[in-house]
Amino acid sequence: MKRGKISVRKLVEFILRKGSIDNRKVSNHTAQEGARIHRKLQKAAGEDYQKEVFLKTEATVNGDTIIVEGRADGLFLHENQWVVDEIKTSEIQFEDVSSDQIELYFYQGMVYAYLYSLQEKLEQISVQLTYFQTIEEQITRRKREYTFEFLKSFFEELLEEYHKWLLFQEEWRRLRTSALQSLAFPYDSYRKGQRELAVAAYKTLRNQQRLFVEAPTGTGKTISTLFPAFKALGEERADRIFYLTAKTITRQVAEDALKALADVGAETKSITLTAKDKICFLDERKCNPDDCPYAEGYYNRINEGLWDLLHHENQFTRPVIEEYAKKHRLCPFELSLDVSLFCDVIIGDYNYLFNPTVYLRRFFEEPEENYYFLVDEAHNLVNRSREMYSATITRLAFKQMKEQLSKDFKKIHRVLNKIDKEFAAMKQIAKEDNWTFHHQAPPAEGLLNQLFKFSELIKEWLAAHTEDPAQEKVLAVYFDCLHFLKISEFYDDHYETTVEILPYDLRIRQFCIEPAPFLEKMLDKSQASILFSASFSPLNYYQEMLGGGEDALRYRLMSPFPVANQKICLTNYIQTTYKQRENSLPTIVEAIATMIQEKTGNYMVFFPSYKYLDDTYQLFQELFPNVQTIVQDTEMNEEEREQFLAKFTPNPSETLVAFCVLGGIFSEGIDLKGTRLIGSAIVGVGLPQINHEQELIRTYFDEQNKTGFDYAYQLPGMNKVLQAAGRVIRDLSDVGIVLLLDQRFNTPRYRQLFPPHWQPTVCYRPQELVQELRTFWQTTST
Repeated sequence: MKRGKISVRKLVEFILRKGSIDNRKVSNHTAQEGARIHRKLQKAAGEDYQKEVFLKTEATVNGDTIIVEGRADGLFLHENQWVVDEIKTSEIQFEDVSSDQIELYFYQGMVYAYLYSLQEKLEQISVQLTYFQTIEEQITRRKREYTFEFLKSFFEELLEEYHKWLLFQEEWRRLRTSALQSLAFPYDSYRKGQRELAVAAYKTLRNQQRLFVEAPTGTGKTISTLFPAFKALGEERADRIFYLTAKTITRQVAEDALKALADVGAETKSITLTAKDKICFLDERKCNPDDCPYAEGYYNRINEGLWDLLHHENQFTRPVIEEYAKKHRLCPFELSLDVSLFCDVIIGDYNYLFNPTVYLRRFFEEPEENYYFLVDEAHNLVNRSREMYSATITRLAFKQMKEQLSKDFKKIHRVLNKIDKEFAAMKQIAKEDNWTFHHQAPPAEGLLNQLFKFSELIKEWLAAHTEDPAQEKVLAVYFDCLHFLKISEFYDDHYETTVEILPYDLRIRQFCIEPAPFLEKMLDKSQASILFSASFSPLNYYQEMLGGGEDALRYRLMSPFPVANQKICLTNYIQTTYKQRENSLPTIVEAIATMIQEKTGNYMVFFPSYKYLDDTYQLFQELFPNVQTIVQDTEMNEEEREQFLAKFTPNPSETLVAFCVLGGIFSEGIDLKGTRLIGSAIVGVGLPQINHEQELIRTYFDEQNKTGFDYAYQLPGMNKVLQAAGRVIRDLSDVGIVLLLDQRFNTPRYRQLFPPHWQPTVCYRPQELVQELRTFWQTTST
């Protein structure tokens, strides 16, 4: 006999939802706002009104017990008959709410009415829908009367349908647990360091801790964290694994690891979440039933599609999701989110956990399960999280929207005028005080107040004017406004507000200097977390910056590769500081030529900026016109990136030199094994360009009695260097060279950041570089 428990709301929404996806009719207020309005309405109902009435029953379906429970919003006696009150709040006018949605509201009230009738042995009961439209604070009430027998039949049919899903989940859980308990490592042997990492990961998960791991490229971090997580999952220490990454290519690595585990008997269901814009079947994404056939009637078909998908597949990759979405005419993005509820492993971007505006609310709003978080390439999360918790708005965006919006909408125009006055006042102060950039610790309260009024009016306008020509522009500004207001809820002493005067615009930004407290809060939603990267030095810096907390564990693995397979040359005669860049061009070109002349093959050269890259490339082409070269463009789509990498063929007959940007798309996350890449040159120490925000970071950490320059410039820069250098040696048999073209690398402050397996040779003259590379290739080629 099985036992299951489900809330009234989840039961009703899962089994009985009908209708279409329509982003034009979505409520944007938070759960807290809804709860506040509920309390207001409940209080206004009088003393005889019972609020938040807890109701529960244990029902048996085919020998299995299902507990259904929840809290009815209200209960009161009217003309000798009990009435269940179901309160709903939204910005949308009641007459614009779809009939499917209204029925769903009543279904929830009907379950509560059944539970109360059962408890009190009532023959008749009513359900009242109280709908509160938030913009104009209009209350609409609708009431329906039911007999106990009708409600009993309704409830039994509901449970009968739910029971098959419960049975499926229980059977799958049993199968998963059994398979994972006996799971063996998917390869014949462990790589060097791989077993140690797997053991450390398992102990971390078992003991419900947080671990920061630096493990060199090629260690096999993905399989070494997923395998122990599977073993812990098999012991039912957690319910689900979230594998979070920064880039598409690392999601592919995770998929490959899951396939390898499945091949040796792992029974898990996994989903790879793809961004909505990428997976959408339309040329232009429009999530409403009028423009999208996959949104129209989505909820009428979703459960049939889910049942089909769950019974025929285990690994829900993007092609699988697209196949079933087309088969059942379902939005592929929403299908992937809905099937994720049945998955043991969820692979996706950092945003799905850490971003405060797009995180997976269905999992993280009020966690009811135990999760493991595996965070890959976690060094990326420092800058990514700063962006997630920062927000920007511009004066020009509001002006352009105002120009497109009909003057008939006077209320909105009045608020837009007030918003513009806030911008104008800042511009006037800037003119009087003669500045173009300003920062302050307090938030821009006056502007925030006007933005809040604007957002309230636009909520209603968007719902009521779906065909207005200004809809697209209004929606874009509205979303920026919502994000800005959302970030203002986090605003504290980890923030600065910045104002920047541009030639034709004014930009205001809530800049999050230290997001660590917010990351820590999200990491706390897990049973245990492992954050790992090939470049995580110094570990204590990343532990601090990523919300590790004082109790987090740190672990560093040595490189599994033979040190003799990689030659690192440090050119002490090249200066690449900003003042020396023009003078450095001939010596850099000479060093590149030296690198490629000793062995035919594929090489990469990384520069700190596109300007530096372009200047060097121009000189290189003049001096070596016959060498095959390719250059990273400023903006490259996925297809262009693939074409770029496809030029790195194994065992080439002709040398190829790729000119790339340090910290760009080709300096990390790419996997050119064997002879596809045999050397990289790194120009400069990777320091971020000096700008207002980097200086704010520097000042902030100086005031925290830390070395602000390190936090703002040196450590982020060195991470880019380590990532770029890590492109060369990807496997045990790989052989290659790395040139560090900057004399600053030879100073103690940089050498102390070198990985233990780096054994650089310092070259004080170009002739020494020639000799070192010649000797290396002669030695490794024999």
